[in-house]
Amino acid sequence: MIYGGVLAYVITPTDEDSGLDLESLMRQVADLSTRGVSGVTVLGSSGNFAFLNRRERLQVVQAAVTAAEGRVPVIAGISAVGTREILEHAEDAESAGASGLLLSTVSYLPLSDAEVLQQSHTVAAATSLPLCLYQNSQTTGYEFPLAVVAELSQMPNVVAFKDNAATASIFCERQEALKVLVSARFSHGLSGDLMIAAGTEATAWHSGPAALIPELYVNLRAAVVAGDTQRAASASHVLTELIKAISALPKGGVLHSMARLCGVRTGPPRLPLLPLSSGQERHLARALETAGVLRPHS
Repeated sequence: MIYGGVLAYVITPTDEDSGLDLESLMRQVADLSTRGVSGVTVLGSSGNFAFLNRRERLQVVQAAVTAAEGRVPVIAGISAVGTREILEHAEDAESAGASGLLLSTVSYLPLSDAEVLQQSHTVAAATSLPLCLYQNSQTTGYEFPLAVVAELSQMPNVVAFKDNAATASIFCERQEALKVLVSARFSHGLSGDLMIAAGTEATAWHSGPAALIPELYVNLRAAVVAGDTQRAASASHVLTELIKAISALPKGGVLHSMARLCGVRTGPPRLPLLPLSSGQERHLARALETAGVLRPHS
């Protein structure tokens, strides 16, 4: 299953002039492909897809596919405001060798159920790649009714749903409800790092920080799957404390700062997103040290 396990969402590294650093991206993907994650996703929210043009997005997918060398699937985000642009990104991702696609309901105005159904049907019909629907209601203003997910799952290549439910209990309720609406092969994945850190069971864990600290996620998932409650509790505590620290920092710059601290070469995110202040970055570094990800500075 492409949309299963720990799915790591990489940042799109930049140089000091805000251009793409594709060499750094390739090193990041190549490293991740050997560290236990189930798949790598580019051009998600963590990859700042909305700030890249069509040519840049194609270059990102091409670089990631080349670097992965088939060791893990590369999933490409194709979200855009207009359906025409989504279709262009889907065509580019397929031609670049992506293994799957990720689509959220990005729009200037929140979309209606009818508009989401029409758009998703159009995109799925235009590609042979498997497609994951992405609910990011805080950004898009749209929350998928389960009936819409179920209807779209009837298309042969709509095979997954990335769900950012507000709480773990809501996610679990939706998970149980979906079991009778979709096939057993359909992936209902969880997006939300605090819920993931708590060990919430799901077909897939979708995470940006997992691209930078994969072992913490991979080890926790292994313990949860094995039913090793003691090991899961220990791994959950470490990851939860770190995610709390990350969540307290500005979303726009935190992953780029975290990437640099973890050894990924990158400049700041593209404007209007701002990097963390020096004080915020020191706070993040201390949290990473406490979690055992970084060695403490003397």
